[in-house]
Amino acid sequence: MTSLADKFASRLANLTPFGKRNDDPLANLKAASRWVENLPIGDAFKCQEAILNALKRFNENSTQYTKDRLAIFMLLDEKSRDLQDTLVRQYLRNPRMSRPAESQLWHAVYGLYWEVARGYHAFVLHLARTAGKVQHEDAIPLITLRAIRTFGQLLKWRAIRYLPAGDKLWLRLHNLYRIAETEGFHRQTLWAYAEDTAGCSCETAYLHILMLSLAHSGTLYPRQLDQTDRWLCNWHGMLRMESRFDSNTDNFVVDLSADHGPRRVRKPDTDKPLRFWATADLLLKLQELHAALQTGTPPAQLGLTETARTAESLELLEHLQRQWASLATREQRRAPRESVKRLVDVTHGLSAIINQIKAADTPASVSPYGTGLNYNEADDVQVYGFITDRTRERVSQMTLPATQHSPDVERWVMNDESEYGYGAVVESRDKDWLRVGALIGVKSHDARDWQLGIVRRLSRLNDDTSSVGIETLAEKPTLAMLYDTATSGYTVNGFDNSSASLPHPSLWLDGDKKTLIIDPIHFALGKVFQIQGTPERKFIALGNPIERSEGWTRVAVEPVNS
Repeated sequence: MTSLADKFASRLANLTPFGKRNDDPLANLKAASRWVENLPIGDAFKCQEAILNALKRFNENSTQYTKDRLAIFMLLDEKSRDLQDTLVRQYLRNPRMSRPAESQLWHAVYGLYWEVARGYHAFVLHLARTAGKVQHEDAIPLITLRAIRTFGQLLKWRAIRYLPAGDKLWLRLHNLYRIAETEGFHRQTLWAYAEDTAGCSCETAYLHILMLSLAHSGTLYPRQLDQTDRWLCNWHGMLRMESRFDSNTDNFVVDLSADHGPRRVRKPDTDKPLRFWATADLLLKLQELHAALQTGTPPAQLGLTETARTAESLELLEHLQRQWASLATREQRRAPRESVKRLVDVTHGLSAIINQIKAADTPASVSPYGTGLNYNEADDVQVYGFITDRTRERVSQMTLPATQHSPDVERWVMNDESEYGYGAVVESRDKDWLRVGALIGVKSHDARDWQLGIVRRLSRLNDDTSSVGIETLAEKPTLAMLYDTATSGYTVNGFDNSSASLPHPSLWLDGDKKTLIIDPIHFALGKVFQIQGTPERKFIALGNPIERSEGWTRVAVEPVNS
């Protein structure tokens, strides 16, 4: 028979806080190590999710900041890094994944970074408040460095989704750096993790985050942002932060008391806790790298990672030179913007744009059933000798929806306009396609001709709306059909049944330099096509890509003698 004391002990055990139960895998460092080692391998997502849930439970239930609990937390962080890297690579390598899959993966990655940052932040604040009173305060430089780097990842992953910082992330980051400065270890070189290839200080990690923020501004693809993040690791030695402003060298500033990131120096307020730095040495390095790439040096040989490509690296280096330039030499806006309220029709994707241009180019006299008379019109002519008003009305009603009510066409209100594009704030909750680099067709709602545009800037204002910057192309797009000149020779009853005989619709841009916008699946350098829909040319060869993004490629074309 169970004694009253045993019952009381059992009831008390059930009330014991997280971390004290004997069956809790995170009750002590030994149990936590054993639990982590026994996680099922082979499914990175499930393993990462298990550690994420453990960290969340740890943060939500822990009010103790002992040396053992810090060791458990650091173990979970360290063991999650390989799993996190696997999910990050999966996210960045699959830009065309469905919205639900993208959302699940992004929230998994962001959620883990959030719990790691949250835990380290709490420990840093506690140790800073109890300086000189606890035995494990010697860990504060390392966990402050880890906290700063993880807050940087939170800002990066919000930028990947074009989201504002939110959650007072900047203020929390600034506060961590101020603690490092106050305690005097902000320039102490540490190895944040055992697998790091180089040391890092709180100051260089902090500057790294500030420079990445300056590089983005809502204009980079996720992979470009990640590439810049990796490149910056090699450039830490060229950046140094100062509390005193040097007007001859310093060109960027950050306010440690404000909930926003860095800005170019204009009129610094000396009453605020400002920190300054210069980018002259780094800009010189970028110029050297750009010149070396142009002479044919492989990107990997220049330390620009093994996966970097020359054309993409050149484009990104040019972007960074503009973003990190001083106030006096920064790139100016090509044309002034004017505030407007203009209704425009918008369609997106190469296929939808081609369909809308095809519909707009179809003469009004052409029947919706195809070229020539349709059977209703022919019957009228045969019976009455003319086309009746009833048939005309029916045909008119069938042709109207072609462009005005197409499901591929949306109506946007443009807020500003310049010679080179538009700016708009649009509803974006269900617009999975709305990303930097998206190809769109735009036209005034009462116009007939379509113009091509490219989304150059994107900022998610909230869950429902986004601010969008669109560059419009000056050249008028013309529908052109491309026919393969090589056939497979596979025939049935004398007819070629290969897909090579099927035409590929594309958009011809007849500017100073002749270019084509095509589906990337049909691109091969030097490939020859027979072309229909353009004057004078019968055969063309594809040249170097000028620009590419998801679902489209713009390439130069060269004439070929038939």
